[in-house]
Amino acid sequence: MSAVAQHTEVEAFVEAFAAGWRAPGSAAGLVENFRPLLQEDVRLLQPQIPPLVGLDEFRSGFADPLFALMPDLHGEVEDWAARGDSVYIVIRLRGTLAGKPFQFRSCDRITLRDGRIAVREAFMDPSPMVAAALTRPRAWPLFVRIQARTIQRRLRKGRRT
Repeated sequence: MSAVAQHTEVEAFVEAFAAGWRAPGSAAGLVENFRPLLQEDVRLLQPQIPPLVGLDEFRSGFADPLFALMPDLHGEVEDWAARGDSVYIVIRLRGTLAGKPFQFRSCDRITLRDGRIAVREAFMDPSPMVAAALTRPRAWPLFVRIQARTIQRRLRKGRRT
């Protein structure tokens, strides 16, 4: 494949990624937006969360908890670059957390296989989100439940290895 054709395919992928985050509306909307972009065995890596594998874990371990905390979450791609089968996407995510505006940035390194996400590793600092949740008492019950589920998932995955 020529470099021009490969660049065009990557541009199309980044536009689909951006469209998936523009206005998902809900966790279910995000999952539907991203289903065509994800390999069945997609591997998701990010701080604070044990590795997630597959579409079901994308929903239950990523989309559901994130939209539970920020039900109006949406994102905007700020920049991207590609090299080989890796695409780096800088995204700003915005929404409300316990009724107050909140935003954060992430740089995702995405490894493509056959034009779809095989591995997505997020490089972000989770401490602003943790601090925001801890300073908003309305968020405490939900935040504690999400953290407890994350710990349970981490323990279950530890037993499998």
